[in-house]
Parts: sequence; structure tokens; C-alpha cells
Amino acid sequence: MSAFQSLWLLYLISLLLIPVVITKKDKPVTSVAWLLTIVFLPVVGAVIFLIFGTDRITNRGRKKLTSNAILRIRLREIEEEWAPNKAQMARNEMPKELETIRKLCQQLSLFDVVGYNQVDILVDAEDTYLKIEEAIEAATEHINVEYYIFRPDKTGRRFRDLLANKAKQGVKINFLYDAIGSYKLGWDRTFLQGFWEAGIEPKEFLPLRTFFRPWNMNLRNHRKILVIDNQIGFTGSLNIGDDFLAKNQPKGVNWRETHLMIRGPAAAQLQWVFCEDWYFATDEELLSPQYFKPVDACGKEIVQVVASGPDESEEVIHKAVIMAVNQARNSVYITSPYFIPDQALSLSLEMAAMRGVDVRLLVPARSDHTLVSYAGRSYYDNLLRNYVRIYEYKRGYLHAKMMIVDGKFTVIGSANVDIRSFSYNFEVNVQIYGDSIANRAKKIFFRDLENSRELVAESYLNRPAYIRFSENFCRLFSPVL
Repeated sequence: MSAFQSLWLLYLISLLLIPVVITKKDKPVTSVAWLLTIVFLPVVGAVIFLIFGTDRITNRGRKKLTSNAILRIRLREIEEEWAPNKAQMARNEMPKELETIRKLCQQLSLFDVVGYNQVDILVDAEDTYLKIEEAIEAATEHINVEYYIFRPDKTGRRFRDLLANKAKQGVKINFLYDAIGSYKLGWDRTFLQGFWEAGIEPKEFLPLRTFFRPWNMNLRNHRKILVIDNQIGFTGSLNIGDDFLAKNQPKGVNWRETHLMIRGPAAAQLQWVFCEDWYFATDEELLSPQYFKPVDACGKEIVQVVASGPDESEEVIHKAVIMAVNQARNSVYITSPYFIPDQALSLSLEMAAMRGVDVRLLVPARSDHTLVSYAGRSYYDNLLRNYVRIYEYKRGYLHAKMMIVDGKFTVIGSANVDIRSFSYNFEVNVQIYGDSIANRAKKIFFRDLENSRELVAESYLNRPAYIRFSENFCRLFSPVL
């Protein structure tokens, strides 16, 4: 068979993907784009579709539903044992106008609101690392660790050695990392040896070694979760590595993160998300009583953990953000390092601003992903025309993810305001109901605005044509950036 005949055969085989595209029930414009790619980019188009055209994990999703059923039963048992009335008490105490958001997330995700939590907002990486170290040092039973990026550098060794020491003391360590985000860790056997010698077996999430699952490359676990003894939980935007420390940046350059430290019953919800991910990656169910012991009340905050991913049928975080914006009456403040909204969210932000809501968006002036930055800027035109105020953070790299609505509802987590986080990534956000945390978050937001410059609609809308062309060209790739 000649080379031409071989290519022709591969092209015919790739056309078999056309029924797959049609039955995916994507938006018509998306389906048409994929059909044109497959037809007019022989073979290459099929490969691109296999990698980037899948945003759901159906087989794993079905397996996870079985696990969820078991976990839900166990969750109810625990709630009946130690908190029979606390969910209802939390619902009674939360702002009534946020009831629809609570109900939506409870129906589509796993958790209801839970009260009596202490929540600390952490904005400095070194301070956050110190608090994580203190919590790890105090662990007596188990530590569950899950990171998108865990670098095998000085900071990574700092935490590897700390975890190894706790393992040698008899503390059970479960360590999960994303195969792409932490690819350097996966390749560094010398670094991993420090875990293995302590009896810790790090596990990859969606490894790339599976030839028959090329879409694994596009579907990533972007969560950052650390839970100690089911009592203390950490989550947010901060990964583990030297790059995220201000002292390792050029003078005057900051790396802005926003992370949470949670003490109380909500830590058990983060624990649950980790256990689901652990089961997804290893087939091992962490259902022993030690992982879900009763959690003492520690504060007054009402918290709801919301997790979403390509193994779920619903984009819960996406819907929660849109509902919060649609319900806003006074203000919506959003911080996101990557901003690539879909049409529904763009329209929600525009309509909120047009009805008099103070809508402000804080994004980085400099980005570590140029294509993403250009694509995001293409969305600013309509937002600015419709009275959304946009600021660019100038002091360094902005990696924080936060939303505050009406001074009563705060969202902090791993999810960016972009299509990738809403549709393709495994993400986790923490929703805090009430004005206490919202007031603290607003102070952080406005402090960041002092280190930012506001885009002026008139001058921005008149930027050179070649820049607009570059931005709109990058926008074509928005779904996969």
C-alpha cells in the first residue's frame, strides 16, 4: 500500500468520528466547527477532536456515581450521628435571598450548607505555607493531599520531607497529583523516592500513558485540597512550588494568591471531594471511620463546598456563578487570572451592570499564558460598552480566584472564570454565606484595585486593528485554552 493510499484510508477512518460529533449534543456552532475540522484537516483534525473534543468522562462518571451513592449514605449517617439539626440551623441563619443558590448547588452537587466554621482568607503564599506546615505538624491520624501543581523544587522538598516525617510517625498520607500540572514531579524518580521510602505512594490523576484515552490530556484536575484529620481543610488558588513565593520573583513583583483555611464541619466536605478523587484515580474507597469522625464547631461561618468536573453531567460551578450574578442587586466583584466567559455569563454580567449593579472585574495586566490573555481581552469590548468596570493588576502575577456578591456571598476556590474551569477541569469552590467573610474579601479586593489600573472604555475600544485581530483570532480557540 502506497503512502497516499495509507493516508486516504486514515482519512476515511477519521470520518467515522462524524456521527460521534453529531450525537454529542454540543452547541450547533461547536458541532459545525468540529465537523469542518475533521473534514478539511485530514487525520490531523481527527486527532485534535480526540484530544480536545471531549469534555465528559462517561465511563468513569458512571463508576463514580456508584461511589457517590455509597458516600452519600455514609454522609447522612455521619450527619445523623453528630449534626442532626445543624444543616437546617445553617439554612435558617443564612441570608434568605441566597436560598436559591444554596438549593441549586445542593441539588446538583453533593453538599448542603453547614454552619459553625472558622474561615481564614490567606493572601500571602509564604504565610499560607507556614499555616499548612503547622497543621501538618499537628496531624495525628491522616493527611489527604491533592494538588494540580506540586513542583520537585526547594518548596516541594520542604513539604515532601514534612509529609515523610509524619508518615514515619504513623500518620496515614494519601497523596494525589495531576499528571500534567505536576508532570515534573511524575518524571523525577529521585524526588519521589523520598515519598516511597516513607511508605507514601503518590498517585497520578488521569495519567497520559493510556493510548486509548487521548482526551485525558485535555481534562485535568485543577483542585488544590489539603485535609488534616478531617478537622482542618485548605483550598483555593495556591499550588506548591518556588514560583509562587514573592521572594523568588523580581523586585517589586508579587504573585497574588487567595487561599482558605477552614476549621469545622466544612472541612469534612473537602475531605469528601478528596475521597471521590482518590477513588476516581485509584479505585480505592476511603470509607473507614477515621476519615469521617465528627467535627467540632469552631466558628460562625456558613459554608458550602461546590465541586464540578467532566465526570459530572452538570456544570455546577458555572451555573452557580451565573445565578449569583443574575440575583445581584448591588455589587458583583470578580477576581480571576484567566477570563474567558461563555455567552451566558457575558450576558449576565452585562445585564447586571445595565440594571445598575456595580460590576467590577479584576484581571492581571501580565499573564503567564499569552494566548489566554489575548482571548480574554476580546471579551472586554461588550463588557465595557455595557458599564462593566475592568481593572488590570499591575503589581505582579494575579492568580487569585474570588467573587463577592452584594456583600453577603463570597466564593473562593480553584476555578477561574473561563470555559476550561467550567467545562473541562475538576474544580472545587467554597461558598461562604454572610457578611463577615464578604467584608474581609471586599477589603482584599479594593486593596488589589489600588495596585491596578482601570481600563477606559473610550481608549480601549479604539485600540489598533492589528491588536483586535490578534485578540479575536485567539478567541477562536477559547474552548480549549
